[in-house]
This record gives sequence, C-alpha cells and structure tokens, in this order.
Amino acid sequence: MEQILKKIFVATICISFLTVFNYEGTDVFGAGLHPSTTFNSNKENSPYDYTLVWMSDTQYYSKNYPHIYKSMVDWIAANKDYLNIPYVFHTGDVVNEWDNEAQWQYADTYMKVLEKVNIPYGILAGNHDIDLKSSNKYTQFSKYFGQTRFEKQPSYGGSYKDNQGHFDLISENSDDYIMVYMGWGISKDEIDWINRVLAKYPDHIALLSFHDYLLASGKHSPIGEEIFKKVVEPNKNVVATLSGHYYGSETRIEELDDNKDGKPDRKVYQMMTNYQNEPEGGQGYMRLLKVKSNENKIYVKTYSSYLNSYKYATPQSSPGKDEIVIELPD
Repeated sequence: MEQILKKIFVATICISFLTVFNYEGTDVFGAGLHPSTTFNSNKENSPYDYTLVWMSDTQYYSKNYPHIYKSMVDWIAANKDYLNIPYVFHTGDVVNEWDNEAQWQYADTYMKVLEKVNIPYGILAGNHDIDLKSSNKYTQFSKYFGQTRFEKQPSYGGSYKDNQGHFDLISENSDDYIMVYMGWGISKDEIDWINRVLAKYPDHIALLSFHDYLLASGKHSPIGEEIFKKVVEPNKNVVATLSGHYYGSETRIEELDDNKDGKPDRKVYQMMTNYQNEPEGGQGYMRLLKVKSNENKIYVKTYSSYLNSYKYATPQSSPGKDEIVIELPD
C-alpha cells in the first residue's frame, strides 16, 4: 500500500508540474513560446519587448458567454509581466443591448480586472452600446465608461464629451504613442477634435481606434473613407487604425507620399477584426501586437485565451487576416 501511495504522489506532482508550465512550442514567426494560461511569468521569458492587446466586439460575451470575457481579461492580467503588457485597446460593442444592465455589469466587472493590476486601457462605444433613437445616445456608456472612470489613469490624456472620444499617452521602451479613440456617430466636430489632438503630439506614434472604419472587403466604409481623407492622410504620425463592427478580419495597407515628392514616405496599416460571428461569440480571440523596438516592427497575432490557440492564417496564405507585420517609423 505504501508503494502505491508513493506512486500516486509522484504522478500527482508530475501532472501539476505539466499543468503549470502549459506552453505549446514556437509561434509562426519562430520567436518564443506561447504565453502562459496559468501564471504570470517573468518578462525575460518573452522574445518581444512588450505587447499591446486589442479586444473588440465583446457583445456576445457580455450577453451569453461571460466566462469567455472573464478568461480574456484574466489571461491579460496573468501575463502582464511575462508579455510586458503596458496597454489594452477595446474598439467597441462592449454589450449587445445598450439598455441591458446585466450586460453592462458583466463588462464593468471584467474590465475592472485590468484596473486592479494597473494595466491602462482605452475603450469606445459601438452602435450596440448607445441608444441610436435618443438625443442622449451615450447615457449608458458614460455611466459605466465615462471620463471619471479613467481620469486618474496616468496614461489618460483627455476626453471628448465624457469619453465619447478620448486619447491616451503611452511610453514603453523609448517608444512614445498616442492612442486616439472616437465612438459611434462621427461627424465634423469629432474629426476636428481628433486633428487638434494629433497636432499636439506630432512626434508620437499615433494609433487610431474606431468602431466602424474598414469593411470586411478591405475597402473603407463611408465614414472610414472620410476619416482616412481628413485625419489619416494629413497627420504624418498616424501609423495604424484599429476597428471592428463588421464580421471577420481584414487589413488594408496604404503607402502615403507625405512630402509630395512622388515617393511613399509612410505606410498606414488599417486593421479590422471582429470574431463575434464565430461559435460562442468569437471564442475569446483577440489581437496581440508584439513589439520588437530594435526592429521597429509590431508582429500582430490573433490568440484565444479561452482555447489557448492561435489563428494561423499566415501572412502568405491569407494576407491581413490573422497575422500582420507593422513597420514603425525609424
């Protein structure tokens, strides 16, 4: 009996060890192991300098699959040090029905997970987050994600109409970013505000977040085309746009001639991602923007903490779907 108990004890220890060190080999870029799903490893284990995380269209998680929402933010919090996560994006449709308090409360609870571990994040309202029939469209969004929630966050730069829009300033590994957000219902006033903000920080890498900007076809939506012409083109520090709303994922890369000498000076990476039409409202897939500062590159990957799985549509087989490489300015 004593021998049997010893064998059981040893087997239990081995299983526990394998569970804690739950990695699955190298990624498609050949750089390092999968992030941990169970614990917060040391930063030195990651082959990247830091990782920005991008969530979008979490509406079905708030409605039907809160455990998936929880798995996403728990994973981000657990990997804060391992991946060196300084910031998280959310590009809207936080809930599915703007007037459903239970959905807002789930979103409120789970986004607080990031706050508790001091990971700054930005968020905007999609069309499902506002009352489209009311003149006070943003009442519920402001209640849960208005300016007062974020104004003590060190990265918080300023608000437009109680967080209908806002901007954050992030510096990591000598890379200076301005993250600009504008929620649903963009018109001239909103565009003017974005341009004023960008003009104040011309030396910051600008990443712009909207809900509706790029179609699944890779073309601009009507408002996306207006934003491109009036914001992206004239502001030389804009490197990328992030958006959701439409089912699927796509990337459109524009080469812009800023000094009008007939040669491209800048690439702008316009990305759309929204997996809500897949099983379980998207199965927890989110974008990881993994930065290598010495290469001036961001390696964009698509990962599910819920499934512990990457989407592996490679840049060669499906350009712009799940994996993109963004070139940062020198």
